[in-house]
Amino acid sequence: MKIRPATAQDAAALAHIQVNSYRTAYAGLMPADYLAHFALEEQEQDWRDLLAELTGDVLLVAETDRGEIAVYAVGRRGPVEVPALRAGRELPAGAYDAELVSLHVCQALQNRGIGRALVHAMAQALHGQGCTSLVLFVLAGNPACTFYQRLGGQCVGEKRWTMDEFDFDVVEMAYGWPEIAALSGGA
Repeated sequence: MKIRPATAQDAAALAHIQVNSYRTAYAGLMPADYLAHFALEEQEQDWRDLLAELTGDVLLVAETDRGEIAVYAVGRRGPVEVPALRAGRELPAGAYDAELVSLHVCQALQNRGIGRALVHAMAQALHGQGCTSLVLFVLAGNPACTFYQRLGGQCVGEKRWTMDEFDFDVVEMAYGWPEIAALSGGA
């Protein structure tokens, strides 16, 4: 497996992973009509646009030995505000200076260490930009919560929002690493 920065030539593969991952990982967590509205062509154009912009985001992909993109991750510098947990435990706003915005792994290649390797690579890249902490948000009930816990992420908050157009509420759990160096191998 090879981890590298994404390029514009990766847009179609990124769209394919994204749409398929949404439809499988979020089935039962989000309404089917919402998941069905993601079109490959539209998402591919979104990826082309993102890759053409100089946003400062870190976009990494992992290729299989056959050169197929199997995973992608998007990260960015913060500060990131983490809303308090319902239990009242609070973190100061902006306590995290980097966010893992998304991580999607082809379903057929899950549980092989590829996602873990990409999270570590992302942590290294963000640490290399001077970030000292990392947080991510994941849908409550998503099996990925367990994955992030195994990586040492602590549940540090949650946020709730409503998708008015599709008439459903979303709860996302925040998992944080106050010391990104521990996750990045001290890079």
